[in-house]
Amino acid sequence: MRKFHFILLFCLATLTLQSCKKEEKEREIQPIEVKTVMVGNTSLESSGAHFSATGRIAADKSVKLSFQVSGTIEQFPVGMGDFVQKGSLIAKIDGTAYQKQYEARRAQAEMAKDNYNRVEEVYKKGSIAEVKMVEARSNYKQAEAAAQASYQNVKFTRITAPFTGYIGEKMMETGDLASPGQPIVDFFDIDKLKAIIPIPDDQVNQYQTGDKAIVKIEVLDTEYEGEITEISVQSDSNTPSYTAKITINNKDKKIKPGMACTVTLPEKENTSEEASNTFIVPVETVSVTEKNENFVYVVNENKAERRIVKTGKLYNNGIAITEGLQKGDQLITSGYHKLTQDTPVTIINKQ
Repeated sequence: MRKFHFILLFCLATLTLQSCKKEEKEREIQPIEVKTVMVGNTSLESSGAHFSATGRIAADKSVKLSFQVSGTIEQFPVGMGDFVQKGSLIAKIDGTAYQKQYEARRAQAEMAKDNYNRVEEVYKKGSIAEVKMVEARSNYKQAEAAAQASYQNVKFTRITAPFTGYIGEKMMETGDLASPGQPIVDFFDIDKLKAIIPIPDDQVNQYQTGDKAIVKIEVLDTEYEGEITEISVQSDSNTPSYTAKITINNKDKKIKPGMACTVTLPEKENTSEEASNTFIVPVETVSVTEKNENFVYVVNENKAERRIVKTGKLYNNGIAITEGLQKGDQLITSGYHKLTQDTPVTIINKQ
């Protein structure tokens, strides 16, 4: 009887052990469900990689108007924000003194002209030496030049709009004493505007005038197409960046100088052969080993393969992988946190 019990216990133990091994084996081969994307659908060339920078809007055509002669402002018919047609009066100083000066010199020029005409007639008759005629002619030309200069001063007592535009800040008012070259008003045209942005030194050589750009005005929540019209060749004094100006049309006049903007420029380096072998992957799929190496998981014969990779620049839609991946690899994008090397996997959305 004891022998029978022993044999029975041995059989039960054997069956239990085999059952446990079977269950353990089933657990070991149970594949992990993962989602993937095919490497190559997100290459740098097709990723829409771009450079963005914040800046401000400025008038494309802007001047500070000033008088060329001194005097008291007696007329200033424009106000801040006024729309002014080309040639319209913006300001005028008291020109009485300049007008009187012109009239006096005009009279002197007329006298010099009459004298020259008389001397010339006498010279033609041979009654006086040529030197007298030359002297009279010189005096006449000098007097005429002085009269013309005085007339210019009279003209300079008025400031008119050099082009059709808008009045910005007024630095002076009626009754103020204006000096030559002292700005009295900002004047600008807003039919076209410029988005002014900084470009870092490692990016500036990628762009040139004529390149297209997208300018977003945050306060208007609107995007405008623009074109690079200026790029500086000298960096700013405080930072290693260069100034670029992007011209945009402003037909509806909604954009105002001083508004904040974000400019997006495409990265031209995407056309290189190296870029064609560089791929954009979701940032979260890239992990780091104990040796500080970056890796991702790809599917290899229904198993997870840990692939060491080198990373590049960070973009809005992911991070660049410059080495370690090939076009056609199935990159695991979901379920990777459950994986180790050679873990069986099942792709549930193969792309």
